[in-house]
Amino acid sequence: MLNRKCPVCLKNELSYFDDYVECAYCHTYKRKLNFFEKQFNWAKNKSSWWRIVILGLFIIMLIQNWKDTWFSVNQAYNPLVLFDFGIHELGHPIFSLFGTLMYIAGGCLFQCLFPILWIVAFYRIRWFFASAMCWGWLGINIFSVATYANDARSRLLPLGGWGALNSDGSDASYDQGHDWYQLLSRTHHLEWDHIISHILRISGSIVFIFGLVLGLLIIIYSIGSHFMKKYKKLNVGMKA
Repeated sequence: MLNRKCPVCLKNELSYFDDYVECAYCHTYKRKLNFFEKQFNWAKNKSSWWRIVILGLFIIMLIQNWKDTWFSVNQAYNPLVLFDFGIHELGHPIFSLFGTLMYIAGGCLFQCLFPILWIVAFYRIRWFFASAMCWGWLGINIFSVATYANDARSRLLPLGGWGALNSDGSDASYDQGHDWYQLLSRTHHLEWDHIISHILRISGSIVFIFGLVLGLLIIIYSIGSHFMKKYKKLNVGMKA
Protein backbone atom coordinates (compact mmCIF):
# COMPACT_ATOMS: atom_id res chain seq x y z
CA MET A 1 0.00 0.00 0.00
CA LEU A 2 2.96 2.29 0.58
CA ASN A 3 5.11 2.71 -2.50
CA ARG A 4 8.84 2.20 -1.91
CA LYS A 5 10.14 3.22 -5.33
CA CYS A 6 11.19 6.83 -5.86
CA PRO A 7 9.58 8.21 -9.06
CA VAL A 8 12.66 10.39 -9.65
CA CYS A 9 15.65 8.06 -9.24
CA LEU A 10 13.63 4.79 -9.40
CA LYS A 11 15.42 3.41 -6.33
CA ASN A 12 13.54 1.56 -3.57
CA GLU A 13 14.69 4.12 -1.05
CA LEU A 14 11.57 6.03 -0.03
CA SER A 15 11.51 6.81 3.70
CA TYR A 16 8.15 7.48 5.36
CA PHE A 17 7.84 9.91 8.27
CA ASP A 18 4.77 11.05 10.22
CA ASP A 19 3.60 13.60 7.67
CA TYR A 20 5.81 13.28 4.60
CA VAL A 21 7.77 10.85 2.44
CA GLU A 22 11.28 11.48 1.12
CA CYS A 23 13.77 9.60 -1.02
CA ALA A 24 16.77 8.66 1.11
CA TYR A 25 18.89 8.12 -2.00
CA CYS A 26 18.48 11.23 -4.18
CA HIS A 27 16.73 13.58 -1.66
CA THR A 28 15.03 15.19 -4.66
CA TYR A 29 11.65 13.61 -4.14
CA LYS A 30 9.68 14.80 -1.11
CA ARG A 31 5.96 15.29 -0.57
CA LYS A 32 3.26 15.25 2.11
CA LEU A 33 1.45 12.02 2.87
CA ASN A 34 -2.19 11.77 1.83
CA PHE A 35 -5.11 10.76 4.06
CA PHE A 36 -4.60 7.00 3.66
CA GLU A 37 -0.79 6.98 3.57
CA LYS A 38 -0.62 8.67 6.98
CA GLN A 39 -2.73 5.94 8.52
CA PHE A 40 -0.99 3.00 6.84
CA ASN A 41 2.41 4.39 7.78
CA TRP A 42 1.24 4.78 11.39
CA ALA A 43 -0.15 1.23 11.43
CA LYS A 44 3.08 -0.52 10.52
CA ASN A 45 4.41 -0.40 14.10
CA LYS A 46 1.15 -1.06 15.94
CA SER A 47 -0.29 -4.18 17.56
CA SER A 48 -3.68 -5.17 16.15
CA TRP A 49 -5.13 -8.10 18.10
CA TRP A 50 -7.35 -5.92 20.32
CA ARG A 51 -8.35 -3.78 17.33
CA ILE A 52 -9.70 -6.90 15.64
CA VAL A 53 -12.07 -7.40 18.60
CA ILE A 54 -13.32 -3.81 18.43
CA LEU A 55 -13.78 -4.01 14.66
CA GLY A 56 -15.75 -7.22 15.11
CA LEU A 57 -18.09 -5.55 17.62
CA PHE A 58 -18.76 -2.69 15.23
CA ILE A 59 -19.46 -5.14 12.39
CA ILE A 60 -22.01 -6.89 14.62
CA MET A 61 -23.65 -3.54 15.41
CA LEU A 62 -23.92 -2.69 11.71
CA ILE A 63 -25.55 -6.04 10.95
CA GLN A 64 -27.95 -5.59 13.87
CA ASN A 65 -28.91 -2.14 12.59
CA TRP A 66 -29.70 -3.66 9.21
CA LYS A 67 -31.77 -6.46 10.77
CA ASP A 68 -33.61 -4.33 13.35
CA THR A 69 -34.53 -0.73 12.55
CA TRP A 70 -34.99 -0.04 16.29
CA PHE A 71 -31.60 -1.44 17.34
CA SER A 72 -29.91 1.97 17.50
CA VAL A 73 -32.47 3.29 20.02
CA ASN A 74 -32.78 0.12 22.10
CA GLN A 75 -31.09 0.49 25.49
CA ALA A 76 -30.89 -3.29 25.90
CA TYR A 77 -28.69 -3.76 22.82
CA ASN A 78 -26.96 -0.53 21.81
CA PRO A 79 -24.28 0.30 24.44
CA LEU A 80 -24.06 3.90 23.23
CA VAL A 81 -27.75 4.79 23.36
CA LEU A 82 -27.79 6.58 26.75
CA PHE A 83 -24.64 8.56 25.96
CA ASP A 84 -26.04 9.52 22.56
CA PHE A 85 -29.33 10.53 24.17
CA GLY A 86 -27.44 12.98 26.39
CA ILE A 87 -25.67 14.40 23.33
CA HIS A 88 -29.03 14.70 21.56
CA GLU A 89 -30.59 16.62 24.43
CA LEU A 90 -27.57 18.91 24.70
CA GLY A 91 -28.00 19.83 21.05
CA HIS A 92 -31.37 21.50 21.66
CA PRO A 93 -30.13 24.39 23.84
CA ILE A 94 -26.96 24.75 21.72
CA PHE A 95 -28.97 25.31 18.52
CA SER A 96 -31.73 27.33 20.22
CA LEU A 97 -29.77 30.49 19.35
CA PHE A 98 -30.77 30.00 15.72
CA GLY A 99 -34.55 29.94 16.12
CA THR A 100 -37.37 27.53 16.93
CA LEU A 101 -36.88 25.12 14.03
CA MET A 102 -33.16 24.86 14.69
CA TYR A 103 -33.90 24.28 18.37
CA ILE A 104 -36.13 21.34 17.40
CA ALA A 105 -33.64 19.98 14.84
CA GLY A 106 -30.64 20.70 17.07
CA GLY A 107 -30.85 17.41 18.95
CA CYS A 108 -30.47 15.27 15.83
CA LEU A 109 -27.95 17.66 14.28
CA PHE A 110 -25.67 17.63 17.32
CA GLN A 111 -26.09 13.88 17.71
CA CYS A 112 -24.49 13.51 14.25
CA LEU A 113 -22.05 16.41 14.59
CA PHE A 114 -20.53 15.15 17.84
CA PRO A 115 -18.95 11.96 16.39
CA ILE A 116 -17.57 14.04 13.50
CA LEU A 117 -15.75 16.23 16.03
CA TRP A 118 -14.15 13.09 17.48
CA ILE A 119 -13.25 11.78 14.02
CA VAL A 120 -11.31 15.00 13.41
CA ALA A 121 -9.86 15.13 16.94
CA PHE A 122 -8.56 11.55 16.88
CA TYR A 123 -7.16 12.05 13.38
CA ARG A 124 -5.28 15.18 14.44
CA ILE A 125 -3.66 13.43 17.42
CA ARG A 126 -2.85 10.42 15.21
CA TRP A 127 -5.21 7.92 16.84
CA PHE A 128 -6.17 6.71 13.41
CA PHE A 129 -7.97 3.48 14.32
CA ALA A 130 -10.09 5.33 16.91
CA SER A 131 -10.88 7.91 14.24
CA ALA A 132 -11.96 5.15 11.85
CA MET A 133 -14.26 3.60 14.46
CA CYS A 134 -15.86 6.98 15.09
CA TRP A 135 -17.17 6.75 11.52
CA GLY A 136 -19.07 3.69 12.78
CA TRP A 137 -20.31 5.68 15.76
CA LEU A 138 -21.53 8.37 13.37
CA GLY A 139 -23.29 5.66 11.37
CA ILE A 140 -25.06 4.40 14.52
CA ASN A 141 -26.29 7.91 15.30
CA ILE A 142 -27.54 8.40 11.75
CA PHE A 143 -29.47 5.12 12.10
CA SER A 144 -30.91 6.47 15.36
CA VAL A 145 -32.03 9.70 13.68
CA ALA A 146 -33.50 7.64 10.82
CA THR A 147 -35.58 5.63 13.30
CA TYR A 148 -36.77 8.85 14.91
CA ALA A 149 -37.71 10.37 11.53
CA ASN A 150 -39.56 7.23 10.47
CA ASP A 151 -41.72 7.55 13.58
CA ALA A 152 -43.04 11.05 12.74
CA ARG A 153 -46.52 9.94 11.65
CA SER A 154 -47.00 6.85 13.83
CA ARG A 155 -45.36 8.41 16.93
CA LEU A 156 -44.84 5.13 18.79
CA LEU A 157 -41.20 5.62 19.73
CA PRO A 158 -40.54 5.98 23.48
CA LEU A 159 -38.92 9.37 24.05
CA GLY A 160 -36.64 10.50 26.86
CA GLY A 161 -39.33 11.81 29.17
CA TRP A 162 -42.27 9.86 27.76
CA GLY A 163 -43.47 6.30 27.51
CA ALA A 164 -44.55 4.77 24.23
CA LEU A 165 -47.58 6.50 22.78
CA ASN A 166 -50.88 4.82 22.04
CA SER A 167 -51.40 3.94 18.41
CA ASP A 168 -53.95 6.71 17.89
CA GLY A 169 -51.29 9.37 18.50
CA SER A 170 -53.61 11.28 20.82
CA ASP A 171 -51.15 12.58 23.40
CA ALA A 172 -50.63 16.26 22.52
CA SER A 173 -47.84 16.71 25.08
CA TYR A 174 -45.98 13.77 23.53
CA ASP A 175 -46.43 15.27 20.05
CA GLN A 176 -44.95 18.50 21.35
CA GLY A 177 -41.79 16.64 22.38
CA HIS A 178 -41.42 14.59 19.19
CA ASP A 179 -38.75 16.42 17.16
CA TRP A 180 -39.51 14.92 13.76
CA TYR A 181 -43.27 15.26 14.13
CA GLN A 182 -42.75 18.93 14.96
CA LEU A 183 -40.27 19.51 12.13
CA LEU A 184 -42.29 17.83 9.40
CA SER A 185 -45.74 18.99 10.53
CA ARG A 186 -44.57 22.60 10.87
CA THR A 187 -43.10 22.48 7.36
CA HIS A 188 -46.15 20.58 6.00
CA HIS A 189 -44.12 17.56 4.89
CA LEU A 190 -45.22 14.94 7.39
CA GLU A 191 -45.66 12.41 4.57
CA TRP A 192 -41.90 12.57 3.91
CA ASP A 193 -41.02 10.73 7.13
CA HIS A 194 -40.38 7.31 5.54
CA ILE A 195 -38.47 8.79 2.58
CA ILE A 196 -36.19 10.80 4.88
CA SER A 197 -35.67 7.76 7.08
CA HIS A 198 -34.73 5.62 4.06
CA ILE A 199 -32.21 8.21 2.84
CA LEU A 200 -30.71 8.47 6.32
CA ARG A 201 -30.38 4.68 6.64
CA ILE A 202 -28.54 4.52 3.31
CA SER A 203 -26.28 7.38 4.44
CA GLY A 204 -25.66 5.69 7.78
CA SER A 205 -24.73 2.45 6.04
CA ILE A 206 -22.26 4.21 3.72
CA VAL A 207 -20.62 6.08 6.60
CA PHE A 208 -20.48 2.96 8.76
CA ILE A 209 -18.98 0.79 5.99
CA PHE A 210 -16.37 3.45 5.21
CA GLY A 211 -15.20 3.37 8.84
CA LEU A 212 -15.15 -0.44 8.90
CA VAL A 213 -13.17 -0.68 5.66
CA LEU A 214 -10.70 1.96 6.85
CA GLY A 215 -10.27 0.18 10.18
CA LEU A 216 -9.84 -3.17 8.42
CA LEU A 217 -7.17 -1.76 6.09
CA ILE A 218 -5.27 -0.36 9.09
CA ILE A 219 -5.37 -3.79 10.76
CA ILE A 220 -4.35 -5.61 7.57
CA TYR A 221 -1.42 -3.27 7.02
CA SER A 222 -0.35 -3.61 10.66
CA ILE A 223 -0.41 -7.41 10.50
CA GLY A 224 1.26 -7.45 7.08
CA SER A 225 4.07 -5.19 8.30
CA HIS A 226 4.58 -7.39 11.36
CA PHE A 227 4.98 -10.53 9.26
CA MET A 228 7.17 -8.72 6.74
CA LYS A 229 9.58 -7.74 9.53
CA LYS A 230 9.70 -11.32 10.77
CA TYR A 231 10.32 -12.58 7.25
CA LYS A 232 13.19 -10.14 6.72
CA LYS A 233 14.79 -11.11 10.04
CA LEU A 234 14.44 -14.79 9.17
CA ASN A 235 15.88 -14.19 5.72
CA VAL A 236 18.86 -12.29 7.14
CA GLY A 237 19.46 -15.07 9.70
CA MET A 238 19.43 -17.74 7.01
CA LYS A 239 21.94 -15.81 4.89
CA ALA A 240 24.21 -15.35 7.89
